[in-house]
Amino acid sequence: MHKLIKISLAAALPALWAAGCSDFLKGGELTNNPNVPVQGSATNSQLFIAIQTSNWSMNSSELAWAVAQWMQELYGAARQQVGIYNYSGITNATFDGDFQYPYIGGGLVDIRQLQAQATAQNDLFYLGVAQVMEAWVMSQTADQWGDIPYSQAVNYATYPTPVLDTQQSVYDSVENLLTTAIANITSGTGAGPGAADLAYGGSSAKWAALAHTLKARIYLHMVPPGWATYAQVITEANQGIASSAGDFVAAYSSGSQFSTNQWWQFMSQSGGTGRAGDMIALNSTQLPAMLLAAGDPRYGEYFDSTNATNGFMSSYRLDPGFQQPLATWAENQLILAEATFQTSGAAAALPFLQAEQNGWHVAAKWHNALPGVAVAGAASMAAIMNEKYITMFQHVEVWNDWKRTCIPALSKITTGTPNPLFPGIPARVYYGLTEQQTNSANVPAPGTAPNIAFNSNDVLQGCGT
Repeated sequence: MHKLIKISLAAALPALWAAGCSDFLKGGELTNNPNVPVQGSATNSQLFIAIQTSNWSMNSSELAWAVAQWMQELYGAARQQVGIYNYSGITNATFDGDFQYPYIGGGLVDIRQLQAQATAQNDLFYLGVAQVMEAWVMSQTADQWGDIPYSQAVNYATYPTPVLDTQQSVYDSVENLLTTAIANITSGTGAGPGAADLAYGGSSAKWAALAHTLKARIYLHMVPPGWATYAQVITEANQGIASSAGDFVAAYSSGSQFSTNQWWQFMSQSGGTGRAGDMIALNSTQLPAMLLAAGDPRYGEYFDSTNATNGFMSSYRLDPGFQQPLATWAENQLILAEATFQTSGAAAALPFLQAEQNGWHVAAKWHNALPGVAVAGAASMAAIMNEKYITMFQHVEVWNDWKRTCIPALSKITTGTPNPLFPGIPARVYYGLTEQQTNSANVPAPGTAPNIAFNSNDVLQGCGT
């Protein structure tokens, strides 16, 4: 399995390591056109391993690092990270490569190829799994950029300059796609990914539950602007990940060069880029300070103020083989807590909040047993969302939660030169420079709608300003 990870990451993510080493403008990526992805021939398993590991990369690299700083989990202390932390250095080139990842190798072009092959083979299980990955990748891209190329994407011969589909239409499309995916996964037809499935080992039950959790997550993003209801969120989450055994984690291993956790690659002195001093854990930053003030044992799970070689992160959390959590039972419980609080009140929400907190008392794939984690005696939106903020450390979903609820209360960073394109803590990133250059008919310059500081679902635009 580790050999498969090494091959897939080496094939699918070469630009990532180059970007991490330069840590400035991603020179090689600026010559790519994400609207003209390269297609080749590969088996289902080869395609799927690249797709799965690309998903890990999207959730564990540069944009995730930036979110951790904007959400004041970590501190940008040196070089490029200073300008990301205080927003002064963010331009349309900063996350150019991140806008390409959803579409190029390991992204939508490979996902669509896998779907075509699985359909031709009547492997509905594999088809459904590929549909889950498409829904995940494209919904997350819409979370971050709002209106995006989707209906005309990766079809250069017909659509050389794909239009931007609205954020709402993307969400609607992927919700429908997940419904179809669940039916295909549970159809009993086809062998599915088997050993190529590095997260679930080919379990159809786990893939179906993941799809329901993703549906709940996406519906949650649609509730504030009135595109969905909490009742829909609850329906899906009740069928979602039912225990920590169903957690979807990035199956990193410390044994191979290209299968190590990317947070370690960047933040550790012994990582691939060795930038231990660029992005660090600082006790005065919001998350560490919150945990220290409460005497919460998760401080020691995440941080170590003596461990300078690991950016003051704990050796456990910044181990090269740490299996980064991407979709978990804990998240699913907290989704239920929030949605139930909004529909049925505090007493009905409390069992979900308490269950998630009690879950820390037993070890899981991505955390140690921490019996000292306190269990709430009452539920409130602040209690639920602050718990989710703590639990989902290093997860891009924290950013979506904050934009939706303004919890935790964060104040903008005022050091550095003000960036006129950001009135406060970033709620969106601009389309990549490459996309702007190659699809200028549909992608305007930063500051021109829809390429502005907020997405259409960001109805609470006063957070962090």
